[in-house]
Amino acid sequence: MIYIFTALYSEAQIFIRHFNLIKNQESTWFQQFYNETAGVRLAVTGVGEIAAAAVVGSVCSVYKPTQNDLLLNIGICAHTTKNDGIFLCNKIMEKATERTFYPDMLYRHNFSEGTIITGMQPYASDKDAAQTTANISVEMLYDMEAAAVWQAGIHFFGPHQMIFLKIVSDRGCVEEVSKERTALLLEKYKDGIFDYIRQISSITQKMECRKSCLCQENERLIESFCVDLHCSKTMKDFMKQYIQYLTLAEMDYVSVIQDMYDKKLLPCKDKREGKLRFEEFKRRLF
Repeated sequence: MIYIFTALYSEAQIFIRHFNLIKNQESTWFQQFYNETAGVRLAVTGVGEIAAAAVVGSVCSVYKPTQNDLLLNIGICAHTTKNDGIFLCNKIMEKATERTFYPDMLYRHNFSEGTIITGMQPYASDKDAAQTTANISVEMLYDMEAAAVWQAGIHFFGPHQMIFLKIVSDRGCVEEVSKERTALLLEKYKDGIFDYIRQISSITQKMECRKSCLCQENERLIESFCVDLHCSKTMKDFMKQYIQYLTLAEMDYVSVIQDMYDKKLLPCKDKREGKLRFEEFKRRLF
């Protein structure tokens, strides 16, 4: 499932049309749209950090995203020097608290990358430019939601599951921005946006299928290995995560385990010996 959060309805329109989203009539204080078949759920948060955090928290508390889901925050923003363009945010700064957040950039893309600052008020070039140049950089994006979406979303998603795409609408002149202009900007970049969504959706689905197959193949081996190491419940859970990583990294841990059996290092006589053998197992692989 992809959870999309936009501040404005005019930002959400291209997704509603493209994914044939249906309005959730039970949602009363913010607009929600969904298509379970397409695997998309969209919410219009409204403008500002408080509204964004409240809606992200509300949606995610109800639907409980999994480790295979993605969060996409997309919308317009101001830029200190540019009049247009679409950016993938690799750094998010909250102006009020001066806190900084870093989404993991795992997927290849064709977007420009940039830092975005989230403030309680719209960016005004005449008022904020001097402070920006002195303290940070002249090349910055500005919005009113990204930092809040991150801080609410991090309770439900990992840093690698959250994506922030921003489209430049102005250089600090709010009067230039209208519903019609916002809709046109999203329409302008929709092909690149949907290609990117298809790409990351395909990658996550393939990874999930691969994990499922690997789990079935390795379940019996892991079970016997843990029994012979006298693993506790905590150690067993850690072992499963560790072997899953080794499998995805395509490291030949099976031959290491088999060699330990051949050399009569397994099974272990007690839990203490099991811990020593587990440390040896890790050393041999790294």
